[in-house]
Amino acid sequence: MTVGWLPAAAAAGQTHAPVTREQSTSDLARQIAALTGPGLVKLTIRSRSLLTADAVTAIRQLLDRDLRGFGVTPSGSDSATAVRVTLSENNTGGLWVAEVQEGTEVRVTMVSADAGAVQAIPVAAAISLRRTLLLVHNAEPVLDVLVITPAGDSSRLIVLEPERIVSYVLTAGTWVRDQEFVIGHTRPFPRDMRGRLMAGQQLGDGNLFDAYLPGVACAGQESNRRLEVVCSDSDDPWPLVESSGSGLGANTDQGLQQKAFYNETRNYFTGLLAPGFGMELPPFYEAAAIARPGGAALLFDGMDGRVQMMENRRLVPVTGANDWGSDLATVHTGCGSGAQILVSGSGAEATDSVRAYEIPGREAEPVSAPLAMEGPVTAMWPAGEGAGNEGGATVVVHAATGYEVYRVTALCN
Repeated sequence: MTVGWLPAAAAAGQTHAPVTREQSTSDLARQIAALTGPGLVKLTIRSRSLLTADAVTAIRQLLDRDLRGFGVTPSGSDSATAVRVTLSENNTGGLWVAEVQEGTEVRVTMVSADAGAVQAIPVAAAISLRRTLLLVHNAEPVLDVLVITPAGDSSRLIVLEPERIVSYVLTAGTWVRDQEFVIGHTRPFPRDMRGRLMAGQQLGDGNLFDAYLPGVACAGQESNRRLEVVCSDSDDPWPLVESSGSGLGANTDQGLQQKAFYNETRNYFTGLLAPGFGMELPPFYEAAAIARPGGAALLFDGMDGRVQMMENRRLVPVTGANDWGSDLATVHTGCGSGAQILVSGSGAEATDSVRAYEIPGREAEPVSAPLAMEGPVTAMWPAGEGAGNEGGATVVVHAATGYEVYRVTALCN
């Protein structure tokens, strides 16, 4: 791969005066056009700054407009030219970096941005995200991970792969591979696999854990400190969140489990809930429960890129989520409102990030800086029972070394 640099001053002119956001996008568009020439490009934008989601959306719109003015047309379809823009910060303000890739050649240019566009997070509500590496898995993709501690026994780390369930035991502070089980299935799995592990205590079904994959359900139990796993074909809905006491349904005082049907031939939920509350949603990738003044609501990350919230059996749009990825999880911290949403970044990038949000009204507001990940986030779930899950989520990253599994925790500042 060949990498080249175009100094910002070469195209934008040397200046020490503050620049506006409009000037920065115009300068960056001019420099990108000088590298690509007229034609179609695949444009992706990610934020590594404290800009609000609405600010990122405004910058995207300005850059799209300015690029078209220079004869460069951003397109959602695949193009031989990829333009990746990162909105970051340095000691003097904003720094926007554009990578232009054509084949194996990558050229980089950058511009300074208005320092005033970087909006600080209120200190009283600020949260710090930290990550702890649990496991580096060099074999198959990791769909989900669950840490459980059976009564009177040592902790186990359960890893869900597309074709296997692997168990690790904690020995002298290290996770040691212990058992593995082949997942039997009569129907082919989709290429883009997803799966879910749930502690049996969360479901109240008497199992140590349950695993859900497209068209398959597995039950794990322990006998004499050895696991036994049984898998079978299943069209049953997957559990999404515990709605006990949340006000999501009429039977929440009975510990109602909110579930949804999964499309076994693809990688998303169909939109059909169980219980359904008399409504069917658009297809969605992920859901999470969030605290609201009147109880709790369900947040849905739709296939169409929209984030919607079901509150009091009504579906309403959530703004400020344009740059969200398809993975999210609720964490309970005691900070701010008491619970936050961890969200992955948008776009298939070589690197990714996780960021915490709150939704006080119908607008998502960032309450932490992005936590960088050295690879795209491929899965994110709330941490399981017995894992110290207060404020934690399990995040799987496809890194250069394989699949890295992290516990991400949120701390009050």
